Amino acid sequence: MRTIAVSLTLLALPVVPAGAENPAAATKIHRVFDIVRGNDKIGTDTIDIERQNDTTTIKIKKDVSVKVMFIEAYRYEHSCNETWKNGQLVAFKSRTNDNGTKHSIDVTAAPDKLSMDADGKHSDLPKTAAPASLWGKDAIHQFDAFDPDTGKRLSMKVTEFGEEVLAIHGVPRRTHHYKIADTLTGDFVREMWFDGDVLVRTKIIGSDNSVILSDLR
Repeated sequence: MRTIAVSLTLLALPVVPAGAENPAAATKIHRVFDIVRGNDKIGTDTIDIERQNDTTTIKIKKDVSVKVMFIEAYRYEHSCNETWKNGQLVAFKSRTNDNGTKHSIDVTAAPDKLSMDADGKHSDLPKTAAPASLWGKDAIHQFDAFDPDTGKRLSMKVTEFGEEVLAIHGVPRRTHHYKIADTLTGDFVREMWFDGDVLVRTKIIGSDNSVILSDLR
């Protein structure tokens, strides 16, 4: 097992411009993940990626509902839009409802920094900062990050576990397994499995110690 220490976080997602040979070319990727807790499906996570010339846009939407005895005990809704240009984040916007606690994050690029308004509070971030939204494998190897729900800065450690064969919806897939964890508070922890460059599973531990998996359809 190999551990990589990362200071002031990860997930500045470098974007290789699509359509370099053909400036008019555009690529679109649509991925849907089923979120499962135990034996129950509790939600979906949808990621749409569009690349054209030197610009990449990402739209993410998550919807989770946990019911106990047919009564909704927990609700989570999250949506965000990201815009990248030449590998640099230029705009980010997210809205989150975490079981009644609402968050609003807006980030814009200035020449030498990023400006963030998080729940009505302003702060400046390094130009290399990026949301920990985990939509691509390049996220594993980057540095400056912030929580896409709250805007909180993160300081991450990345652990690489190597190759594993997983059954995703009953289909075996050869994957590479990583774990990322915020070293300051331990609140942000994710395990991720990639098939090549494609994320196929994310694992988190709920506040009640339940295992929550997000599997690619």
